[in-house]
Amino acid sequence: MACWNWFNNILEEAGVEVTEDNRDFIDAVLEQYLSERSAQGRCSRIPSKASDQISGDRNLRDELIERLKIAAKTQQ
Repeated sequence: MACWNWFNNILEEAGVEVTEDNRDFIDAVLEQYLSERSAQGRCSRIPSKASDQISGDRNLRDELIERLKIAAKTQQ
């Protein structure tokens, strides 16, 4: 699905660079996050809408950044 395309600024803040090797993994992390948060009614499941919602909500943004940092460490 390439969710990461909509989250470049958040990925940059998390220090995560999308590469051919980790592209599918990053996409899965973002999809899971959107699925969980949309089920709670906290953001849209649609990446283009969710990226604006998450960027505009400091708690969601910080939460996603932390999740991406942890995921990146597990990939190393």
